[in-house]
Amino acid sequence: MSDLASLDQVLLERFGFSSFRPGQREALEALLERRRLLCIQPTGHGKSLLYQLPATMFEGMTVVVSPLLALMRDQITQLVERFGIAAASINSDQLEEENAAAVRAARAGELRILFVAPERLDNLADFNFLLGLDVSLLVVDEAHCISTWGHDFRPSYRRIVDAVNAFAQRRPDLRVLALTATANHRTEADIVELLGADAGLAVHRQGMDRPNISLSSISVSGLPNKLARLTVVVARELERLAESGGSGILYCATRDQTDIVAGFLQANGLDVVAYHAGLDPDRKRELQHAFTRSEVPVIAATNALGMGIDKSDIRFIVHVDIPGSITAYYQEVGRAGRDGAPARGYLLFDEEDRKVQDYFIRSAQPTVDDFEVVQRVIAQAQEADDPIKLGGIKARSGLHPTRVTVVLAELIEQGFVAKQLVGRAQVYVGGEQSGAPSLERYRRQLEVRTQELDAIFRFARREPACLMQALRAALGDDDAPACGRCDRCVASEVPAVDPVDPQLEARASAWLETRPLPLPASRYPQLSEGLALLDGPLRGPTYAAFMRGRANAPALPPRLLELLELGVDRLRNDYAFGSVAMLPSRSWAQRELLGQWLADHLEVPLLELVTYRSDDEPAARQGSLANNDQRRENVKGCFGLGSDARHVPPGAVLLVDDYVGSRATLREVGQLLRKTGKLKQEIVPLMIARVRWKLGQPGMI
Repeated sequence: MSDLASLDQVLLERFGFSSFRPGQREALEALLERRRLLCIQPTGHGKSLLYQLPATMFEGMTVVVSPLLALMRDQITQLVERFGIAAASINSDQLEEENAAAVRAARAGELRILFVAPERLDNLADFNFLLGLDVSLLVVDEAHCISTWGHDFRPSYRRIVDAVNAFAQRRPDLRVLALTATANHRTEADIVELLGADAGLAVHRQGMDRPNISLSSISVSGLPNKLARLTVVVARELERLAESGGSGILYCATRDQTDIVAGFLQANGLDVVAYHAGLDPDRKRELQHAFTRSEVPVIAATNALGMGIDKSDIRFIVHVDIPGSITAYYQEVGRAGRDGAPARGYLLFDEEDRKVQDYFIRSAQPTVDDFEVVQRVIAQAQEADDPIKLGGIKARSGLHPTRVTVVLAELIEQGFVAKQLVGRAQVYVGGEQSGAPSLERYRRQLEVRTQELDAIFRFARREPACLMQALRAALGDDDAPACGRCDRCVASEVPAVDPVDPQLEARASAWLETRPLPLPASRYPQLSEGLALLDGPLRGPTYAAFMRGRANAPALPPRLLELLELGVDRLRNDYAFGSVAMLPSRSWAQRELLGQWLADHLEVPLLELVTYRSDDEPAARQGSLANNDQRRENVKGCFGLGSDARHVPPGAVLLVDDYVGSRATLREVGQLLRKTGKLKQEIVPLMIARVRWKLGQPGMI
């Protein structure tokens, strides 16, 4: 290993930089001398160099545990192509072939840096694989996630503490580097306790000011008003980008919101694309590369993906929806202006947005009953000598999938449950601990998240005298002065956004009701891209009328027929239909009427392709079940081929149902038609409504 004096030489020769940024050399020296370091620096201050440079100096491998999958791709590309450093990653966003290639390269000692998603540490096979590597530096990116005092605590991150201890036992000279931009004093103390108080872990903290970012909070009321104001902001920012270059990110709370935002802005002539985890991996890579190369100027992204974009010239960031905490907001708006040039951060604030964040908090908050249910499901499987996997626990417990993950992680950590490998499958069995598990950690987490949510709402209401000062104070900069740049400090100057044209808001209302809702194509079973007409979560008047009358009204609402004709004509632009088929239903009164209307409109026959196999199937209505694992099991094997299934005319089949939620029914029917019915024609789904099921309880959102 090189000594401290060689740091500048490695920086110049390997990375091409003549000097360190403020704080980088001091942090590297602390890591080399003390072996364990927690580094708290603002976003954009070059934290990644703190492990990239040592990785070239140490004999062993550097393993980086990071939840930012998109950032992994960016960094690997840069490391390999720009700096000639062998790097790869293992994560769920890659093909299995890509993960297998990374495993082979790591085992062969061909890598200097291996990026790993934290969820992989929950898998025994992956954990054992990592322990078999010669790891000299273990890096914990987004380290606030291991602390229950942190704003984004993640149960899988607790496995990192196990990894640190296990690696240290194998290699006493192991170095540990924890990185975060969002740790207040309480979170800092927790991280130190977890990662190495006894091992002399050093702490390197820098001030959190971002002097080139100007912050604004803009009040809105309702989604149409929000979209109208957003259009004004983005149009103005795109004019600026045309002159100065750069890019913008629109952070949204949900995948659906990214599609809504990008769709409306596109409809108004603005160059914006949606970017979220539901996209095909190839499409995500394509969009990320296009954005990085500034071929796409603005993306609407969920924070999970938007945080992973490594781009220095982001000139503006808009939070379309309020984030869950003031510290999360700091981290996300901090993606702007990393090149030091002026940048702007806008927060669109609607009091109604609290409902979404409250839902996120509730869905991750386990109860005593949740722990009892999961333990009972595991015990019953063990008694039947039928060890249970994660999917089985989710299906049998009926809990929200996130909550199952949280409960399992806690039961394992407290010794009530253990993981085992049976062949290549990971199963869960009872542990050695008896009694009742402690929920103190989650009571604390509920307190923290509620306080954080209250703080960001006070911030959004512009209660602090200075917005940047409030952010810095929340992150431990106790003596931060007013910034002189935010819209509280310069309130008397030009307003953050121009007035909204009422006609633009009216257009937003109309567009929300008539916008196309694509149903993504699937490879297995092979289904073409289809369409839903009504967006259930938005609760529009046409949707409400349809759902009220679907069980007993003799006819369809006139407005729905207009939207139906518009939607079918859109599909007819892409497909040559040869038939219409209705999915079976015992509660949809207008099913046959609608099927015949569609057949007449398309001038094709109406076929019976699918039926129920018996009168008592499925056993329950999908909406009465508690999660999507149960919904999948509920419809499994309950459909049979109809009388026309062997005589389908040429042309695409328009497959119609009243609404789609989990897609479990659609997948089951698609598999039946392809596998049993040997259907070769394209299958194009058309759904009257797209709904969102509640997870962990029955009903729709």
